[in-house]
Amino acid sequence: MTLETFFIHLNNNSLPIALLVFAAPWLIWILCHWIPGQWEEPFLLSLNIALATASVVLWAGYLAYASNTGGWQAVVKQADMLLLLLPPYYILSSIWVARQRMPLSQVPAFRTLQGIGILAAVYLILSWLSRRVYIIFFSYMPFSAFLWILAGLLGVAYIGYRIVIGPPPKYPPET
Repeated sequence: MTLETFFIHLNNNSLPIALLVFAAPWLIWILCHWIPGQWEEPFLLSLNIALATASVVLWAGYLAYASNTGGWQAVVKQADMLLLLLPPYYILSSIWVARQRMPLSQVPAFRTLQGIGILAAVYLILSWLSRRVYIIFFSYMPFSAFLWILAGLLGVAYIGYRIVIGPPPKYPPET
């Protein structure tokens, strides 16, 4: 299965997928209420946030691919608006549900989500810089200042990497 056939399959089955994605955070909320536990609840909340993160990554990948191949006009004409609005809803509602159930520092997937977000932001800034760096750029800014900015961005990326790879939180939390 190629990525194109996967997205076509998603588009063809948009209503059941939309209902499932819309209900997922609330099903996790109910499950956490029925099965509270020291490791069960963080596991369920982490699973939900991980699925929400995967949906946002697929959403961003689709938007990047569709906008690069056909432009934003093609995205507006061809895309299912319900499927385009669901991933941001899913990630925000999943974080809200997790925050209501327990502190986010105790949900392992939230730490990973933070690190991936920082790495993605630094990647986007670096890719934007790489497209904008011309000889004219260096005539306005000293090369050493550019290297300091680049080192700072790489330092922020390393912080994001350490957040993703860092030690897991203690269970149960120390009081």
